[in-house]
Amino acid sequence: MARKNINTTLDEDLYKKIKILAIELNKNANDLLEEGMEYILDKYKDNQA
Repeated sequence: MARKNINTTLDEDLYKKIKILAIELNKNANDLLEEGMEYILDKYKDNQA
């Protein structure tokens, strides 16, 4: 899959929690963020016009 570099802002405390979880799971924080994005897309796929 091609990757796209983006620039955004996140809640600092939320991102710290993601980084801690990533360390605990031996994953990259980016991988967890992408997993969360996939979850949101699946959650709302039936609500798209």
